[in-house]
Amino acid sequence: MIDTKNLAKELNSCLEVGIFLIETTAEKMLEVNLVVVKWLSEKKYTQIILSNSRPCKNLLSLYKKNNIDVSKLIILCTCCQEKEDNKQEDNKVIHIRSVSSLTEISISLSECMKSIKDKKFIFIDSINTMLIHNKSNTLVMFIHSILTKMRINNVSGLLISLETETDKEVRAEIAQLCDKIIKI
Repeated sequence: MIDTKNLAKELNSCLEVGIFLIETTAEKMLEVNLVVVKWLSEKKYTQIILSNSRPCKNLLSLYKKNNIDVSKLIILCTCCQEKEDNKQEDNKVIHIRSVSSLTEISISLSECMKSIKDKKFIFIDSINTMLIHNKSNTLVMFIHSILTKMRINNVSGLLISLETETDKEVRAEIAQLCDKIIKI
């Protein structure tokens, strides 16, 4: 079980246009996801969630089950591989062809950032899944590009990865782009 008060304190420290990396274990990854999304929802952020590890229907169900307001969530889903490319369901879900469709992900993230007028936050789940489907150097360039766009647009964000499973060079490259690293 994670210390939600300590995590909230850490999140508060980087919230104002900060980008941070959470490193956790596989056993805690879902719990971290739920705690972060709920906390941001309570702070009235519109969240853009890049979901690489769970299908959107499963995530939405989990969020509702955990009393998370889904009205200010946009999920870019790379894992359910819906037939209709880029079809939006209730403006909550944008289907991306696959986790290796980095250009499509980048364009969708940019469009979402531009379309949201209130406080926004990008949550990228999970770096490790992205590494399975993309070459390391390509993924690092993609992450660098996304984080640069976020900073230019004054958008805070969080990336999550498994602490012992991420390639050391990839972890070092991504960590240097973040304002803070939180280990849970």
